[in-house]
Amino acid sequence: MQSTKLKAIILVLSFAFVALPFVVAHGAGGRIEGKVTDPKGAVVSGATVTVMDPIAKQTFNAVTDDQGRYKVEGLKAGTYKVTISAKGFANARREDVTVAEGAVATFDARLEIAALETAVTVASSAKANADPAYQQLRLIGKNAPDLGGPFATVTNLVLTRDAAVFTLRSGEVYFGAPVEGRTTVAIFIGDGELTLVPPTPNERQSLAIFVDNEKLTEPFTHLVIRFTDKTFDEIKASASAKMGTGGPQAEKARDLYRTNQQLLRKELHDNRELRALGDLYAPQRPGCFDAFIGGGKHSKLIFQFDPLGLPQVSPEEVALESYGEGDRGVWTAFHLADEYAKGTASSSEDHRVIDMTHHEIEGTIKGTRIIATDVITFRSLAAGTRVLPLDLYRQLRVTRVTDEQGRDLGFIQEGKDDDADFGVILAQALEAGKTYKLKVEYDGEGALRDSGAGNYILVPQARSTWYPNNAGTQFGDRAIFDITFRYPKGHMFVGTGAPAGAETTEGDTIVAKWTSGQTELAVAGFNYGRFKKKEVLDKETGYNIEFYANVEVPNELKDIQARIEQIERASPGTQRTLTGTTLGSISTTQMADTAIGDAENATRIYNAYFGKLPYTRIAMTQQPAGFFGQAWPTLVFMPYIAFLDSTQRTQLLGTRGGTDNFWRYVEPHEISHQWWGHIIGWDSYHDQWMSEGFAEFSASLYVQATRGNDKFIDFWEDHRKEIIQSSPATRDKKPYTIGPVTQGYRLSSAKTGAAYQFLVYPKGAFILHMIRMM
Repeated sequence: MQSTKLKAIILVLSFAFVALPFVVAHGAGGRIEGKVTDPKGAVVSGATVTVMDPIAKQTFNAVTDDQGRYKVEGLKAGTYKVTISAKGFANARREDVTVAEGAVATFDARLEIAALETAVTVASSAKANADPAYQQLRLIGKNAPDLGGPFATVTNLVLTRDAAVFTLRSGEVYFGAPVEGRTTVAIFIGDGELTLVPPTPNERQSLAIFVDNEKLTEPFTHLVIRFTDKTFDEIKASASAKMGTGGPQAEKARDLYRTNQQLLRKELHDNRELRALGDLYAPQRPGCFDAFIGGGKHSKLIFQFDPLGLPQVSPEEVALESYGEGDRGVWTAFHLADEYAKGTASSSEDHRVIDMTHHEIEGTIKGTRIIATDVITFRSLAAGTRVLPLDLYRQLRVTRVTDEQGRDLGFIQEGKDDDADFGVILAQALEAGKTYKLKVEYDGEGALRDSGAGNYILVPQARSTWYPNNAGTQFGDRAIFDITFRYPKGHMFVGTGAPAGAETTEGDTIVAKWTSGQTELAVAGFNYGRFKKKEVLDKETGYNIEFYANVEVPNELKDIQARIEQIERASPGTQRTLTGTTLGSISTTQMADTAIGDAENATRIYNAYFGKLPYTRIAMTQQPAGFFGQAWPTLVFMPYIAFLDSTQRTQLLGTRGGTDNFWRYVEPHEISHQWWGHIIGWDSYHDQWMSEGFAEFSASLYVQATRGNDKFIDFWEDHRKEIIQSSPATRDKKPYTIGPVTQGYRLSSAKTGAAYQFLVYPKGAFILHMIRMM
């Protein structure tokens, strides 16, 4: 009888909690799963599911089975972006799937039929996507005659791009129509082979993770090559090529190119035509070379060669990566061969074409809509540049760009669900060393999300791109920021820097002005919502410590409370016996004194070790994301679950989840980023480990000073286990065997899972701890 009742209780709870976002049964990582259907409800098998961690820039993949179901496991707690794509359907996306350790998050998607693309996207502005050369680039392959002109029959033709050697043994090469007098597209169909040997031991080790060999030998049956270098001239002049017109496989070449266009626009969201346009309008550049490889062993490889640096591995200029489900990741990346020969290869190489120095941003918040202008002051670093690539969150739509004289400028920005990279086309080429200004006007929903009850979140994907940032940098271009925002009464706007004066009122609108003063910031941001504020001026450090908690908890937590109450009401007389919870009224504002005290302790310790910050304040602000924190200059985004007391966390997450040290140490870790990450940044992803390593090491100093040596030893033992123990989250690989911390985000891949988190944070801290102990 007792056993039957127990089973009934477990069954009720399993149904009640199936849709809850963070009820945790601890294990090695959490997972996202779901079912994919078409507009009529029929299952879609073979759909590609891509899960991206926007913080660590890692991706994980799955394919739906015969029942349309998918599962992505081994995910560390955090908020993920999920994209589901299938041939013939428009992509489905969700930006905010929250995963807890050991928990299951569900995202079911109904795919809509894809609209047939027949023309270049032209936005409401007459200057958007209207450049004639750009339109010609976008329309290559659209018409039946395309790729039916010049072609070459090749026999043992060799194309060498740095460490990559493409041997076209036999077949034909078809060329796209020239734009601005230059051919930029070639399709090879036939029998070929790629060989590649990375130039450094670390990169050979990286390659071996994917192919079990330090040398890649990949046979292929076709290549789609996009280039702005001399590839066409090289093939045309080769004795191994015989030029002709037409060609027997021109139609197949068109199909391959159109498939490549869809890949870039709908799945990879990468506007390669914008990159090509930059070179066409700066003919003095050496040009780039991208090869999409239809390999016999690996069918989704991309080789990239760009002397201006590759965005995903900046400042390195050569990379091989895969977008396949089982082998996705950057396989190898390195500098140019002549840089290694000269000893100049370095993570501190600067490939930027401009240096941003000042942002003057004026914005308005209406609901979740941001309407803004940014007057950008920048200095030209490269003469001859006419196309400026900028980073702007894809859901924020540019309406107008003007120069210092108020003249309208052309710009590129495709649809928000496509390759929405933003770029400005200048009327004249830049002069090196000269200072210029641009005004960008933009507008959109999606960067700011309403989580209910006065809780708003500037989504992690938009936190460094809610304003136009420099695309030549990985984290941002250091500049001075002056920010003015208008928003409804009853809300608060908390910015980076410091208030430039008292808030003012215009009817039902509050006007707030923030400035970084004379301190350049790599990134600027804000938090927004209905907050209660408490602040303390710490006389010992001189910092004003501020605490902002939302008046009410977000809807996802209210939903959990409501469901628990529903379960309890279903069994009269057994109040709080089915779920074992006594949540009652949950509030995050009650943790103000604790959070402020922890911040005071952390800043005092770090001041003593690292010196005083150039800031006057640090704001601890609540965000409606439960499982990760993030720090911007003077502004810390804290997971709202960290602002619950340990009893409530334990009832929500279980004993292990509720008492996990993450909640105790997330605040000192994020506060330390004021020193490590913001005052002292990094040159490239190879150096980024120091930011997280110093932050975690700083947290250890906090533990030792506030909790004693026993907890200090426990802290390091937990980190040691993370480094040496395999788990499903790392695809059963021991993290320390995967590669050095200098591989950065590349440590994570389809082959290695979330190895970045399990190596960079703990091992980066251990390196510094060992130096301290020495």
